[in-house]
Amino acid sequence: MNIRWHSPDFKRKKEPFEWFCSDHFLSANVFKRLQTEFPHTGYRKSHREEGDEKYYSTWDLLAVDKGIPVQETWNNLTTAWKAMLKAILKDDYRHYFSTLMERDLSKTHLHARFTIYHENCWLAPHCDRPDKILTQTLYFPTGAIEGGELLILGSSDPDDIKETVAPSPNRSVILQPSPNSWHSVRKVATGSQNARRALLLHFVCPDNVLDSKDNESHV
Repeated sequence: MNIRWHSPDFKRKKEPFEWFCSDHFLSANVFKRLQTEFPHTGYRKSHREEGDEKYYSTWDLLAVDKGIPVQETWNNLTTAWKAMLKAILKDDYRHYFSTLMERDLSKTHLHARFTIYHENCWLAPHCDRPDKILTQTLYFPTGAIEGGELLILGSSDPDDIKETVAPSPNRSVILQPSPNSWHSVRKVATGSQNARRALLLHFVCPDNVLDSKDNESHV
């Protein structure tokens, strides 16, 4: 399958920090196939409501760890999804985003996971760790979701919402970590007929790569 991603309509946002959003990241036929074949088994629930770190409740499936496909997951992916991840792992994908974001990703490790926010899943306000040079989220919902929006915040206050980004089909959001890049994900409402499904990519500085179980961010 020919993965086309070289001409998405990314718009640069400058407030309250720099971030990017595209409403048409993949060609329509590629997106439709990936949406239909989005993996739905093998997920583990990630949940934290206490302690000093960020709080969340999500379902995750690790696909690539430190640039290496996770074999257990890989074996259960369709041909289309294997082609997609192979394209993401190539140097030209990294180079494209290095140019777009004006950040050197050439020496980063890719960490990729599928995420599903079922009803009552959420992510509290946080800033990504500084070793995550770039975070990209690609959305693959199958219908309207009650909740699940990415909230761009002006501070750690969950009500300090500057922009609301719905997890629309084929939308992609890019964040760069900084001391003020606060964001969260609104809880998916009880009884929502559809889940928030996404592929989450982190390009991580290798000097600070953590074990996969600790390398968590659930945007």
